[in-house]
Amino acid sequence: MFPPQRDLRAGSLTGLDCDMNVFLDTCIVNRVLDLEASSPDPKWQEDREYLQRLVNGPAASATMTLFVNPSVISQIEATSEPERRNALLSAVQQFKFTEFNVSIFPFSFPVRFLSTAHKAEIQQLCMDHPALANDEKILADSAFNENMDVLLTTDRDIARKVPQLGRVKVMLPKQLWDYL
Repeated sequence: MFPPQRDLRAGSLTGLDCDMNVFLDTCIVNRVLDLEASSPDPKWQEDREYLQRLVNGPAASATMTLFVNPSVISQIEATSEPERRNALLSAVQQFKFTEFNVSIFPFSFPVRFLSTAHKAEIQQLCMDHPALANDEKILADSAFNENMDVLLTTDRDIARKVPQLGRVKVMLPKQLWDYL
């Protein structure tokens, strides 16, 4: 079902000749929806450019699989603007869904609870970087899912402050493109 685990820290990925599982942060789903926008926000131009390359290249050729899970879906469902929420829920249908769902606070089933060590790691990270508290669940779901290789985000704070969590690399679209 999933490709064999790879150690990305060792640089074992060499080009686009192998599969990579990429967990999408909610902000990436938002950017995918905006890829075809007629008047996009210019401050996201780099992310749009490289996300488009990833979606049309490795994701389209199945050398990369893009995943979302209940954490991302629940953040999308909390979108206050109904039209945007519905568009995001439609956009998310193009990605694979993984039921991997860890929890340290209210959750949906099926769920696994974080180990004491993982919970401490996430809590320490959020204490060190309070702005990450809103992304606590996304961080936990991606970092402690043994089937994920990368957490893809456009959140520069997360990518800068947390380049790796557990065995999962945290990358911006350009970083992932350059890595490949």
